[in-house]
Amino acid sequence: MWCPYAAHVLTEGRAPFTDWVLLEMTVAALGLPDVTTARGTYPVPVNRPYVVGQEGVGVVVGAAPERAGLLGKRVAAVTMQPFGSLAPIAVGISTIFEVPDGMSDEDAAGFLIPAHTGYHAAIRRGKVEAGETVVVLGAAGGLGAAIVQLCVAQGARVVAVVGGPEKVTFAESLGAEAVDHQAGDFVAAVRALVGGGVDAILDPVQGESGARARALLAPDGRHVVCGHAGGLVPHDPHFYLYNHTLVGATLGGYPRPEMKRMHSATHAALVQLLAEGRYRPTVTRCVPFADVPIALTDLAERRTTGRVVVDLAGAR
Repeated sequence: MWCPYAAHVLTEGRAPFTDWVLLEMTVAALGLPDVTTARGTYPVPVNRPYVVGQEGVGVVVGAAPERAGLLGKRVAAVTMQPFGSLAPIAVGISTIFEVPDGMSDEDAAGFLIPAHTGYHAAIRRGKVEAGETVVVLGAAGGLGAAIVQLCVAQGARVVAVVGGPEKVTFAESLGAEAVDHQAGDFVAAVRALVGGGVDAILDPVQGESGARARALLAPDGRHVVCGHAGGLVPHDPHFYLYNHTLVGATLGGYPRPEMKRMHSATHAALVQLLAEGRYRPTVTRCVPFADVPIALTDLAERRTTGRVVVDLAGAR
């Protein structure tokens, strides 16, 4: 199967990509960016119309010359708008890896973005080390759950801030201590738990929660901003008075060769953690294509844990 328009865009100079595949999709993942893009609040402009979905799993049915060796193989890939993953045919760009033996399509579909982003935020940019104490906001979400596991794997003490008893249980299953922000002041609760300040905050939330959390940092602490589930708000410019470091973390903004090198190094590290049993995909729900609006609403209302994926069998 082949999408002529996609082939034209990718090969005739309308998009500067030479590293792509066409996928016959089996399972796609949903994420909060799908909600914010639809609402027009995603920080990267997306032209309309477009197909929803930023990653998924499928069989390669077309490829750029440098990816021809993947033809016929099952891969997980980051997908691009307008050719997102919630379609029979999607376009995978740059971050494309064969699915490891023994990993289901459902688990693989929700693996790449949170694992790669989490590694970039916690390890590469956040520089979390063994023996440190870190707080993870939004720790029951797809990215938060990835960050929790990666920090635990580094040997850090991890305090997960989540909302509700079910999410407390989920975060604890990943190796974290958990604080329920619905039960009271989470800043006071974290401080009481750790007995002082923390070395780093890993923050895919921002908004009011992110701003309040910075009071937890010890001197020389790092606030790693890696998402905006709670909205984008101005940062207090006085953080420098406390010898705090504000760190931005996103997988955009690097030259393409550097991105390719980073993705390869990150994937090798993640495969090693998977093999050692120190990291696992956190897909908790698989919905049929017809239930995508319900699932996106649940994501927007923070009624989900881990990743939600979509079985595309009914979309053909």
